[in-house]
Amino acid sequence: MKKALATLLAIALLACGIASAETIRVASHNAIVEGNAYRTQYELDIQAAAEAAAEYGYDVSYSSFVANKDPSLESQMLEQSINEAYDIIVIDPIAPTGLDPIIEKAKDAGVIWINCDCEYYSDEIINVCLNQYQWAYDGAKYVAEKVGKGGKVIVFDAIDGNAANEQREQAFNDIIAEYELEVVKRVNHNWDAALAQQLMTEIINSGVEYDGIICSNQAYFIFNALNEAGAKYPKVIAVDDHTGWAQNMLTMNKDAEVMPYLFISNTPGVGATGLNIALNLLAGKELRDDIYGNPDYNSIYIKSTFQFSYENQEEYRDYMMALNTNNKATFWLTIDECLEQFFVA
Repeated sequence: MKKALATLLAIALLACGIASAETIRVASHNAIVEGNAYRTQYELDIQAAAEAAAEYGYDVSYSSFVANKDPSLESQMLEQSINEAYDIIVIDPIAPTGLDPIIEKAKDAGVIWINCDCEYYSDEIINVCLNQYQWAYDGAKYVAEKVGKGGKVIVFDAIDGNAANEQREQAFNDIIAEYELEVVKRVNHNWDAALAQQLMTEIINSGVEYDGIICSNQAYFIFNALNEAGAKYPKVIAVDDHTGWAQNMLTMNKDAEVMPYLFISNTPGVGATGLNIALNLLAGKELRDDIYGNPDYNSIYIKSTFQFSYENQEEYRDYMMALNTNNKATFWLTIDECLEQFFVA
């Protein structure tokens, strides 16, 4: 199935007359961008990768479509991209299901569809994602080891129904069961900074007792709520990839460990990597069968490049402190790197 999918994608695209000398039109579809540092960097990375493709002889035209969490608008924009004969669709979707008829229409039109970041549940496309389960598992395990078996924790989940959130929730639940943690409060911050800070403020004001905080991002804003309330720091907070969070922790824990924390990179560059995979398919390259972290959905999992806590933070201090507070630590695989890692030699 995997080899057939990759071959059919390449044949379909080449049959449409796409060549490196012609303009390749890329439609980047996103559930949300404004106010979301990750998604903002994600789009910037795709733009940069599109520009870098010129070094390989490609003329890539990039357009952005943002659905603002509206499924009907998302579907409408995708239909528009297909009808306007875009060559590549790179999408970070609202939900992991619901787009199958549009995907079928894209296939019939010879459009290559790369789903990025939040996994989409279909074997008719290519997914390029971080291993969200492992990211969350490592973070929750760090908290569990710091608070100990039976420790009391607050859990911040993200958006119900989102694939990345579902995978992270499963990881959190597995650690909670393994370490017999007591969940004293569990909420959804929906990856919304203001909401995360508001929820933490409400929890502080409620007087609930807890040892640690497990969070699916937004630690930066949870930490802000603690500081604004003058609240006692918990034994540990994890996990996040926000640069401001990392800088706060590096500063606070510079001379001694004031509060344990864990930073794990979650690169927004998956979209740019997805684009470069698509460009290799355009060149007639064939994906290998052994590259899928989740073969059911043709999911290529991009590994987190680094993680740090107090124990190894000095290795990353200069790099993280040099970033803008609202930027994300990012990377993506070049066209050549994608060719080497994912395609038949």
